Amino acid sequence: MKKFIIILFLYTCITNTGQAQLGSYAGAFSRMGFTARGISMGNAVVSDAFGDINGFYNPALATFQEEGLVNLGYTFLTLDRKLNFVGFTKKIKLPQQDQGGAGITVAWINSGVTDIDGRDNDTKQIGTYTTFENEFYLGTAFIIDKKISVGVGFKLYYAKLFNDITATSFALDLGGIYKANENLAFGLAYKDIGAKYEWQTTDLYGSLGNTTTDKFPKLLELGATYQLPKNFGIGTIALQQFFNPDLLPDTNGVTPPGSNNTVLRFGLEVNIISQVKFRAGLDRIDFSTDDFTGNLEPTFGLGLNKNFSKNINLGIDYSFQLEPFTHDPIQNIGIVFKFK
Repeated sequence: MKKFIIILFLYTCITNTGQAQLGSYAGAFSRMGFTARGISMGNAVVSDAFGDINGFYNPALATFQEEGLVNLGYTFLTLDRKLNFVGFTKKIKLPQQDQGGAGITVAWINSGVTDIDGRDNDTKQIGTYTTFENEFYLGTAFIIDKKISVGVGFKLYYAKLFNDITATSFALDLGGIYKANENLAFGLAYKDIGAKYEWQTTDLYGSLGNTTTDKFPKLLELGATYQLPKNFGIGTIALQQFFNPDLLPDTNGVTPPGSNNTVLRFGLEVNIISQVKFRAGLDRIDFSTDDFTGNLEPTFGLGLNKNFSKNINLGIDYSFQLEPFTHDPIQNIGIVFKFK
């Protein structure tokens, strides 16, 4: 019973690493956003083929990132939570092609909770525990027409809940981009196909152990991005549909009715000068609830960059995001390195 209480508490913590995420389903950390730029633009960048691109949001975007782009990010979170990431995206040339016809994205997200106070039924402290989740991402993209790009992302999830209780999962993302003209692009992505955690507790409980399966929501996202005249900035919008997994039966064996979420996102990036960018966005305008602004997450950000040579550019990105259920914001700072 002592270990059961610890595991229950740890499970609550790890599934709420992304506390503000809809429904707190498995894998919430992977839906909080990627890079300070993406977060500060309300994560509405599924179709953004014009700015600093990362294929994590849509694997098909990688074919539009002419320069090599490296992102390093550290997130400041309350409640001993952590969220960090590193990523690389670049358009690449295929054999016997002058202009290049493919793209690649490699990324890693690490999340977890530290300093968890473990206690038994008598409230006696019996240790300090940690949990973690990781997502390893490989995205490939191909240009099939001068206006159309398609891509597939391969995901490996690895999570630890308690001592030797771990879970792994393989999942797929599918994506497409249609660039209507030099200033307008549309994007479509279907994410986390097949993603789930299976927790096996036989080694801990013996014959009383079992296997618990936690499925991830599947995500369908459609977006549009417009590049403002005279390279003044970028405006983007995205509609995201959550296909949430079925709920577990209650104590009476009755399965509650499932529900999905439809979320709208906005993002804006303004080039104040060539080295300074201001960003803002709205994430999680949830039309599936009575109060569609109850889960709203306003976001703001700033990007600074400087050319050190014709081939090297170094920048710093910052994002500030309000969570709906806490007074403390989510803040992320990232280093952006571009090279030719």
